[in-house]
Amino acid sequence: MTIGQSNIWRGMGAVLVGAAMCGPQAAAAAALNLTDGDKIKLEWGAGTYGHASGGGEFKVSGVSVLNGPGDTFLTFCMEFPEHISLGTAYYVDVNDRAISGGAGSLGTYAGDVGGTAAYDPLSNATAWLYTQFVNHTLAGFNFVTPNDADANSLQKAIWFLENEKPLSFLTGDTNAIAFKGAAIANAIGGFANPKVRVLNLWDTRMGTLGNYSFSGNHQDQLYMATHMPEPETYAMLLAGLGLLGFAARRRKSKSA
Repeated sequence: MTIGQSNIWRGMGAVLVGAAMCGPQAAAAAALNLTDGDKIKLEWGAGTYGHASGGGEFKVSGVSVLNGPGDTFLTFCMEFPEHISLGTAYYVDVNDRAISGGAGSLGTYAGDVGGTAAYDPLSNATAWLYTQFVNHTLAGFNFVTPNDADANSLQKAIWFLENEKPLSFLTGDTNAIAFKGAAIANAIGGFANPKVRVLNLWDTRMGTLGNYSFSGNHQDQLYMATHMPEPETYAMLLAGLGLLGFAARRRKSKSA
């Protein structure tokens, strides 16, 4: 190996090491990073509150086939008429909409997006509300001393925003009304968080990794994806691949 080639390989190694370091740093939080076909189960138990009308908070646990185990997280129902059994393992389809069971029609507030009888798109207002909950920045929600009332109010607001329940469902619940109002105001203001996803829950899974189909649908739950690649990661990987190609061409020209 010549000095020039040695420098190339050292530079390429530095880029690839830097890119590789992004993975472990992102995974340090040990979040449960779900992909299509993974299995989860939902529980009520220590650290969960609410549960009025069969809704959240639910604690989700599972192991990702591609990404390994991760921490539990809290979620809420998107749909009202669909059901789950606590402690039962379900397959997940990570989506941007609730499949079946959703009202599908346009919500009763400005900025909502209608769907069809087969699916109900995730509302930007719901995405804003869940983002604030996950980040512990939702005004009016007591994160220091969590309680049933706050969790129930949040679930009720989500059901309204997803057009599952009428506005009268929130009557007398000042927190639910406040959550709903803040979510709509921020959604109209252009809020969008592509990391907020929907977990469609299914009984059975067919096919192979990357090409699954599902049957036996159940409830749809909210989920915050945590491992979406950042632009910097792509840039470093592309730079590393470019250096590999450059080094290969140098070797080929020298041998010729």
